[in-house]
Amino acid sequence: MEPFSVIAGVVTTIVLPKILEKASEEIGKKVGEKAVERSSETLQLVKKTVQNKLEKAGTAGLLKRAEEKPTEQNVQTLQGELVNQMEEDKEFATQLQQLIDQIQAQSPSLQVVLDTVRIRGSVEVGAIEQVSEGGSAEQVVGRNLGVGGDFKMGDITQKIQRNQ
Repeated sequence: MEPFSVIAGVVTTIVLPKILEKASEEIGKKVGEKAVERSSETLQLVKKTVQNKLEKAGTAGLLKRAEEKPTEQNVQTLQGELVNQMEEDKEFATQLQQLIDQIQAQSPSLQVVLDTVRIRGSVEVGAIEQVSEGGSAEQVVGRNLGVGGDFKMGDITQKIQRNQ
């Protein structure tokens, strides 16, 4: 299991909409909107789990304050409370860890070979094999190439290897 502070940081990013918007933009830039779409139900479940826990603990105001005004101090205060709750309730900590693992499993990976390369003269690249183990992946070879000479590339193999 990840350290509670790491889990709290990830959870805070998920439950605070303004922070989540920024994270979603970054995810969208890197791996496309599928990552966010697939994970939206799980993201909502994380938020609901945190809300319920903080309500039971009488500290739901910390979440509300951080949502309305996500200053560094308010976010850190919320993270601190989440760490306290996880230390006191291992079942809650395990539940959050499982939800985060689920989100990560639902997010596609991105594999890029030869991105934004400028070639002058003569270049020869051997065979390229991209293998993604597990879930979905976006695989890219030769994006934004600038060729000002001779460019020769060997065979390209891209595949997803499912863990069984």
